[in-house]
Amino acid sequence: MSAEAGSKLTLLREPVLTVGGVELLAALRSALAWLQANQEEINDLNVFPVPDGDTGSNMYLTLRSAVEEAQSAADPSSAAAVLGAAAHGSLMGARGNSGVILSQILRGVAQGVGSQPRLDAGAWARGLREARTVAYKAVMKPTEGTILTVVREAAEAAGRAAEESSDVATVLEQAVRASHAAVERTTEQLQVLRDAGVVDAGGFGLAVILEGLSRAIADPAAAQSPPIGPRRRAGEDRVQLPFGSADAAPRPSVRRGAAAVEMKEEGWGYCTEFLIHGPGLDPERLRDELGKLGESALVVGDPELVRVHIHTGEPAPLIALASSRGRLSKLKVEDMSAQHHDVLGRADAAERPPVIEAPEPAADAPRKAIGVVSVAPGQGFRDILASLGADAVVEGGQTMNPSIEDLLNGVRAAHAEKVVLLPNNGNVILTAEQVNGLIDDCEVKVVPTRNLPQGISALLALEPDSTIDANAARMSAAIKHVHALEVTRAVRDSTANGHEIKEGDVLGILDDEIREVGSDEPSVIEAVLGSVDQAPELVTVYRGGDVTPADAEALVERMRATFADTEFELHDGGQEHYSYVLSLE
Repeated sequence: MSAEAGSKLTLLREPVLTVGGVELLAALRSALAWLQANQEEINDLNVFPVPDGDTGSNMYLTLRSAVEEAQSAADPSSAAAVLGAAAHGSLMGARGNSGVILSQILRGVAQGVGSQPRLDAGAWARGLREARTVAYKAVMKPTEGTILTVVREAAEAAGRAAEESSDVATVLEQAVRASHAAVERTTEQLQVLRDAGVVDAGGFGLAVILEGLSRAIADPAAAQSPPIGPRRRAGEDRVQLPFGSADAAPRPSVRRGAAAVEMKEEGWGYCTEFLIHGPGLDPERLRDELGKLGESALVVGDPELVRVHIHTGEPAPLIALASSRGRLSKLKVEDMSAQHHDVLGRADAAERPPVIEAPEPAADAPRKAIGVVSVAPGQGFRDILASLGADAVVEGGQTMNPSIEDLLNGVRAAHAEKVVLLPNNGNVILTAEQVNGLIDDCEVKVVPTRNLPQGISALLALEPDSTIDANAARMSAAIKHVHALEVTRAVRDSTANGHEIKEGDVLGILDDEIREVGSDEPSVIEAVLGSVDQAPELVTVYRGGDVTPADAEALVERMRATFADTEFELHDGGQEHYSYVLSLE
């Protein structure tokens, strides 16, 4: 679409002539929400430069760090101050190859607009133009068909639009359109993307960020309602996603995305990241010295602070050389071969035939008025759900999300005229919401349960003689009073919610948020239960498949002694990956 055509769209609203710090911060928050909504889709696309499946997560953590610092800008009314703080925050919190490049894009925008307190259309065009320059300079061997191509084409489109329009929203709209078009062309530019059947993950991530930013500036009210689930442009080609995402159906005959890339015999090496603190650092010299010790090298910063990201087979020599040049902090070394192995493992699990447990109805048996289909991992949980009235239980959960086809088969197995579908995992909700439009002879209503405790609570609220709408409402109300504590072990070193996490640490995850990190399950559970605002009346403990009955009994007895006013129950959940799942009511 031309800039002229784009400007005609603005007749339905007042033109946005300038943007100050307050509006810019709201737009950055909107961009973060859009990125979070697409985070897993971006992870699934990730095949370049290595298929470690974390591009979306890295970009999200980087932008989150930028937004957190932007919220503390010295002059919140100044766009330049907010951008400067965001750029610094992104450098400090940059994660992975894509995160470091994103930090340089933000740095370039900040440099391009200078000290202007309010940004007009020309300032946005200059900022994106400088973002392109800084991003390309940061990469030792720039490759087209990546996030670099996307930022370049977005900048060029913004420049053309700014020559014809003074409306900031129009300029950003054209940048967004160009970025999405550039993303679609990345498959034509990189063989690794063609082989995997996907577009570039980092490029798509940048397009999503620009989308959230643009929409919030064009319509500030939109920034108050963050998206839930993947959001892409209406009327344009759908981005090429690997199987497993909510809108990727039907199941292809071959794997796509990172799961389509074979493990290298020599492995992928280690993603090594750290900060070097000055004074007197020479970023150019460091780039030359450190870049020789690995691949995908990104060395950016100034005499006071330099961010380093390098893929290397031997992290120790790299770290030793860097530490001789300045003080190191935020050191992180991740085994990319292990990450890719996890991706392949999830793909293997997804291709196994799902377990759908339901009694076989007689061929001429009348259909029930209302049925319930639930998703669950572990035989114990499946038995519990069936005993509470689930007509079919589809195997699945964390790391093994069922497909749309799996859920459809579960709905058919329920043999009911109307079906309530309980996904019981945040990553399954979007897939579940596609089912109703794909089956003609049955109405399917999704109750968005995010974990198994919510699914059990929803089943307890079922009234078989009531309508499906009334049941969905009752179930939705019931799950609001249930909190889930999931206990697992960290598979790699990381940082989350202010916690420094080491591989093997025990994580206490309360309602999808890491609340406690420790060395053993009982102390972590005890710490989380002691930290909740209101002590639960009932805690139901579901032990995982790797926990012995004796260990689970000992844990529950310890909790009963510590929390005398809380009732504890113990059941066999049989789930993988989580040693314990606790329902707090």
